[in-house]
Amino acid sequence: MNLKYILLPLFFLSTFWACNLHAQDPVAKQILDQIKDNVLSESRWKFEFDLEIRFPEMEPEQVKGSLYQDENKFRADIGDQIIISDGTSVWTWLKEFNEVQITDAEAGIEEIFLSPAQIVKIYESGEYDYQHSGTHAFRGQPHEFIEFKPASPSGSEYVKINMFVNMSDKLPVAVSVISRNGVVYNLSIENHQKGIRFPDSIFKFAPSEFPGAEIEDLRLN
Repeated sequence: MNLKYILLPLFFLSTFWACNLHAQDPVAKQILDQIKDNVLSESRWKFEFDLEIRFPEMEPEQVKGSLYQDENKFRADIGDQIIISDGTSVWTWLKEFNEVQITDAEAGIEEIFLSPAQIVKIYESGEYDYQHSGTHAFRGQPHEFIEFKPASPSGSEYVKINMFVNMSDKLPVAVSVISRNGVVYNLSIENHQKGIRFPDSIFKFAPSEFPGAEIEDLRLN
């Protein structure tokens, strides 16, 4: 599976900040502000998620995964890929090739372009218009529904982003990303925990965990 497809919606929760606001739907903004405050209130999170990737005229791919985050450190287990960052370097293991690629953390975050805060950053970037479209059912339960559309459609890789929000947790429970090339990513959060302490080993690459893997160091220094 293409690494970019996997990484696209993975870290959809932690960049709801940092840019100038444009005039937008005040109801949607109020909801998103509450999500932002919740996300910023804690640096340690664990998410378990399901990801469906729908390619045009192909059977959809289903991926189960988990994400551990502690400030700028993270570990993502995504089926046939594991991504580990200690905040300085990023190790990406590709099961198909039994290969580990090492990159600088800054470069890694750029590659993971919906990184641990990114959907919320979208709402403050000015690149997307958003609106609250009422309460919609998700898995039989009512959730707040927010739609994002690119402010300049011709310059965007995405046609639309839909988000279901659980206001009890003040978190998205599902995000759907519709790409201009017809690929659709449906991500749903199955479980989450915040404020828990993780052992340091989770965010460190251990060669013994990947026996026989070929290691390719792509760091600049």
